[in-house]
Amino acid sequence: MTNINDIIEEFSIKKWNATDSLGQLRLVRNVLLAETDWMANSDVTMSDKWKTYRQELRDITKTYKSMNDKGFAFPTKPTDTE
Repeated sequence: MTNINDIIEEFSIKKWNATDSLGQLRLVRNVLLAETDWMANSDVTMSDKWKTYRQELRDITKTYKSMNDKGFAFPTKPTDTE
């Protein structure tokens, strides 16, 4: 399982702006999306649950500007069998 704090620490030293709250949110969101990019290959059939998960990740910055915002939570990753 991915440790979000480790991701922020690892990538905050890179050129991405992870010092602001929205930057940190986008950084973690992008890593979570990248973990599932292989599912978007043309030879893989992505389930509706995975499509929804990925869309919710893309849309999260429409609702939240920080991982500290009230009610914030990343969407639940579907299990491999879903």
